Amino acid sequence: MQSLSIQLLPEYTPSTPAPDYSSKPLPGEKCIQKSPRAVPSHSDNATFTYREKGMTLTLKDCRDENARPTFGLGSTIRGEVALEHRQRIISVAAKLEGRICLREQPSIKVVTLVSKEETLWESPTLNDETCPGIIPLSMSFPTSYRERAQGRSFRLPPSFELPSPQRVVIVYTLQIIVTRSRNVPMIGKKLSREVRMNAQLRYRPRVRPSRPVPDCFSELKRSPEDWTEITWITKPSVETDNDAYLASCHFFFPSVRVFTASEKIPFHLRLDTSPAFLRSLAKIFVPRQDPSAIEAPVHVYLLRQTTVNVQGTSFSHEEVLGRGQMMLQPSSTSKVMLSESDEAVSWSWNGELRCEVPVLNTGFATSQVTTTDYIVLSLLLPPGPLGSDTTLRRPIPIRLATERWVDRS
Repeated sequence: MQSLSIQLLPEYTPSTPAPDYSSKPLPGEKCIQKSPRAVPSHSDNATFTYREKGMTLTLKDCRDENARPTFGLGSTIRGEVALEHRQRIISVAAKLEGRICLREQPSIKVVTLVSKEETLWESPTLNDETCPGIIPLSMSFPTSYRERAQGRSFRLPPSFELPSPQRVVIVYTLQIIVTRSRNVPMIGKKLSREVRMNAQLRYRPRVRPSRPVPDCFSELKRSPEDWTEITWITKPSVETDNDAYLASCHFFFPSVRVFTASEKIPFHLRLDTSPAFLRSLAKIFVPRQDPSAIEAPVHVYLLRQTTVNVQGTSFSHEEVLGRGQMMLQPSSTSKVMLSESDEAVSWSWNGELRCEVPVLNTGFATSQVTTTDYIVLSLLLPPGPLGSDTTLRRPIPIRLATERWVDRS
């Protein structure tokens, strides 16, 4: 037999260790774009327990926001109901209700958005079966509701509260309804009575931007599709003593138009006008202020407008959410000053917007309550409500989201 030759394996040489990874650019490198994954701000596995009138309701797998069980778009309410003194229980039901409430002294106007009831357990009619000690609960939020008066469907609005000028709330409650039988010897019949327990829920669908917001205006040349330009030419409705020039605003901001409320919104603004024209406008629209003392001829700010129309009661409320921080650019043709000069000037600013107050919900629309967010350009006038005369203010509709963009690639 011929013997097989055995070849020795080569000696093992340790490979060169991999270089240390760092997200910070090295000398000669430049960060093009950084899109870190967002860390969830709320846990989705919170548990809440309610005890009342011999009933214990446990809600599981929900978000905890300010010690309140919170649910998202079409979420399922999961949990269980534990009962005491079960011998005379004939049925157990769960009822999900959503209502718009307007407090108007001395009464409260109520509009029902959703009323959904499901039987969790029911005793057979032929025998007296003892109710189980623990009954599972599973009930989903609808994603929409139908307005009979308008004959159309609306997306179910989030939980909401407007404290002034009149208190308006959108509330969601879960009711556990236990029906018990009782004997009435005088009439020889069995009657029933209901015992109810309420749990306040919070409905907050998560809304995220569809793509990240660019960091600054300098990225325009590299990614022009990420930016939108709005041109606003001011045409006053009143006569001025100088109509030689109009005020032309060129406003650049991210084209995504959906922004996370906790993050900055970069923008660029160019104002083409004449100081004399702005000075004449100032004498009409801000007569109590010396035009020469105006250092900011244009303002950029975030505004939320809420319109309420509940059973004949209508009003509007506007709140400034944040004011833009602006820096004059070297490309400007002159220093900002409202002089009497008729010569055309071009002033440019880079800036950023950020919400300065908490934003708990995104904008929504129903027949009774509508909430809309805007970026507002304001010529001469300081940040404030839009009012009926929008001559010197230009609102740009946007949407503020409560969650950050997440890279799902």
